[in-house]
Amino acid sequence: MTNEFKVLPRWVIHLFLWIGLSAGIAVRSLMLLNRVNPEAAVWVWRFAMFSYTIFFGYRYWITRRRRRIVCRHNLEKMISEADGLDPVTREATVYILRSITRSKELFNFAFICILSLIALVLDFFAS
Repeated sequence: MTNEFKVLPRWVIHLFLWIGLSAGIAVRSLMLLNRVNPEAAVWVWRFAMFSYTIFFGYRYWITRRRRRIVCRHNLEKMISEADGLDPVTREATVYILRSITRSKELFNFAFICILSLIALVLDFFAS
């Protein structure tokens, strides 16, 4: 049985951070690179789409996992009814939990991941 509260190792978190950052840098360098070396720009674009697929797939997984934990354990209600919390701490915690369950970032991450994958697949079929 896996522990639903287990946090990924720091090196894995950093790896996904660097994947996302490198994809962002690659996308932003494409216009200039295309003027200097169009062939290299194609490979940088492919790298960016592949990296975006991995990064946003990871963000989707993490966000979905957080939302599932908050909902499964009814954390928003538990914290709002918990004794021993000062009102500011309670309100802040409920706000964070509510933002996890109501945010549309899950859709955003899935959308970017899927579009990046589709773009990459279409590029390889068009080549």
